This record gives sequence, C-alpha cells and structure tokens, in this order.
Amino acid sequence: MKLSHAKLIIISGLIWFAAGFYLLQLGLNLLLGGVHFDQKLAGSYPMLKAMSSYLGSGETAAIILVAIALFIGYLKGRYVLGKSAHKGVARILTMPNPVSLARIYSPKYYVLLGVMMLLGISMKYLGINNDLRGFIDAIIGSALINGAMIYFKLAQTVKTQSNSR
Repeated sequence: MKLSHAKLIIISGLIWFAAGFYLLQLGLNLLLGGVHFDQKLAGSYPMLKAMSSYLGSGETAAIILVAIALFIGYLKGRYVLGKSAHKGVARILTMPNPVSLARIYSPKYYVLLGVMMLLGISMKYLGINNDLRGFIDAIIGSALINGAMIYFKLAQTVKTQSNSR
C-alpha cells in the first residue's frame, strides 16, 4: 500500500498519539489508584505516602505528581521527541511520493521501539513502586502526545506545500 508523504506523517503521529494515550492513562490510573491507599498498599505508593504526610492529603500529593509529570512530559515532547519527529518527517520527505507504508520507519527505529517496549514491560516485573511507575508512564505518555502534535502540524505543512505546487 502506497501513501502520500502527508498521510504517512499523519499515521506516524497517530501511532505516537495512541501509544501516548495508553501510557498516560496507565500512568494516571497508577498514580490516582494510590490516593486512598491503606496500610497494606502503602508500600506500593511510597512517594504518595511521604508527600501526603507532608501536604496533608493523598489527593494533593497525587495532583502535584500528575502536574509535574505532565510538565516534564510536555518539555520532553517539545524538545526531545520534537527533534525525533522532525527527523522522521525529513526521512519520509526524502522518499519518492507515494511511499510504501512499510517504510514509515527505518529498521533502526523499529529496534529502538522494541527496546523501549521491553523497558516499559519490564518495569512491571522489576518491582518498581506503583507511584513511580505511574509517574514515569505519565511523563512518557504526555511526551508522546506532544510529539504527535508536532507530527500533525508537520503533516499539515507538507499537505499545504504539496497542494500549492
């Protein structure tokens, strides 16, 4: 199946958005699941436990952790993943138009995706506390969603430029 450059860029953005949405939702569930922890769950939420004793409530601690995660994710999405999105779009634009869907990412990128997925899955089995896992997942999810927005903006630019030719 061959697609235009703009469609490939949109598909890449949708992939990032879907992965980001999944991770953000997972992270928020893990973080907010610890808001009303009892003593048997307190060991799974040490950050929330420590912060709630200082701040007075688990809700306040969770909101602060979520806000920090979203802010860090925003920065990572804009400045780190944004560079990756620009490189991915530049790579797509070097190919003849239309392009096969199979060439959306380079082989090196597929290896990187696999390693990142293994790291994410391994967090579940490494005994990392739920609040830290949730914090990390929320950061990565937010970053991927922000990176996806860059893909969508670049796709619009590419589409506009190709229509003006």
